[in-house]
Amino acid sequence: MAKVSVNLDDDLDADDSSKKLKAMTAPLPSVSRAKSSALKDAPRVQFSFTNVPQPIKEAFAAEANKRGITKKELLYHCLRAGGIDVPEATEIDGRRR
Repeated sequence: MAKVSVNLDDDLDADDSSKKLKAMTAPLPSVSRAKSSALKDAPRVQFSFTNVPQPIKEAFAAEANKRGITKKELLYHCLRAGGIDVPEATEIDGRRR
């Protein structure tokens, strides 16, 4: 029986057509999409504070309710107001991957 020799060490970088294919299929860089998808895919951790006075907690919840947003969205709003770059909640919601 004849032996068959198979060479699996293809050097795709030496071929010009493979370089063109790689360039055509490379994704376009998008800084905003990269950041939002990084935040969407980031592991979720608990974020809490030490005990705060009950009136402050109630005022925070009442303000969120008055604005028609969740407490997490109000927290993001407060962080943005403080100068921290936090995207909109819809952009980083891990449930919408």
